Amino acid sequence: MTKFITTSIFHILLISTVSIFCHALVFASETIPINNAEPVTPQKLEEQTAIIRKHHLKRLDDKLTNDLKVIDENCKYESDISTRPPENHVVLTFDDGPEPIQTEYILDILKRHHISATFFMIGEKVKQYPDLVAKVYAENHQVVANHSWSHPNFHDISTNQQFEQILKSETFFSNNSQPKLFRYPYGNSSCETNRLVHSRGYKIVGWHIDSCDWAFDKSGAIDFKEAVSCGVLPQYHNDYVAHVVSAVRARKGGIILMHEIHPNTIKKLEEIIIQILADGFIFGTILDDDFIPSMR
Repeated sequence: MTKFITTSIFHILLISTVSIFCHALVFASETIPINNAEPVTPQKLEEQTAIIRKHHLKRLDDKLTNDLKVIDENCKYESDISTRPPENHVVLTFDDGPEPIQTEYILDILKRHHISATFFMIGEKVKQYPDLVAKVYAENHQVVANHSWSHPNFHDISTNQQFEQILKSETFFSNNSQPKLFRYPYGNSSCETNRLVHSRGYKIVGWHIDSCDWAFDKSGAIDFKEAVSCGVLPQYHNDYVAHVVSAVRARKGGIILMHEIHPNTIKKLEEIIIQILADGFIFGTILDDDFIPSMR
């Protein structure tokens, strides 16, 4: 009997240790490759964050120093949604995957709360991690959508290169039964590419709420200029979760932009979901009829 109890305790401790270790992988300061995958390292994440910061602040500067009518005529920021979202309805969207460890962790949280989300994936990653893409398709009717081939800034490349980014990526999205959705990298668009994606049957999807998960640093704070760019109220400069939840309350719902690769989303996603649910919001999908007017 004593031997049985000792063995059982050992098994419980072993299972608990393995579980803690697996969850710790998500928050580790150094990402551990799994199955020969090459997840985002802290150095690469820092580089990508710097690029996002550059483009985000450029957008702010454009809007402060240029005629908004001219910006609209040049279709520069097609991802800004001005239409009101359906009241009390929320949609989660995740960009820049698939990403080993992170994608699976997000899927686990979504499954736990019975939420369907839209994943805007980068073509070269879709090619690299087909098993992850298949898992997203298989779970809870997730929607996988086109987010370009390699995530360049479309304002920095030629029209032909923009077209190539769409068409090359398109060949790796195999689920033709889903509606064709596209989201611009950094939300930076062009009139020419708008016409191309529309001619190929795509709807362009932007966001009502930018979580700015990239902008809150390791201490949980955001600096002043980035806060202005992201629309983070002063009382939430040290609280990423409160920023997202307050933005949802202010818009009374909407499409939320998050990124699979940024630690704030990974660490705080479940807390955000719980608070949004507690406020009485309903999680829907981008395919719901009442979200159709929010797409272009």
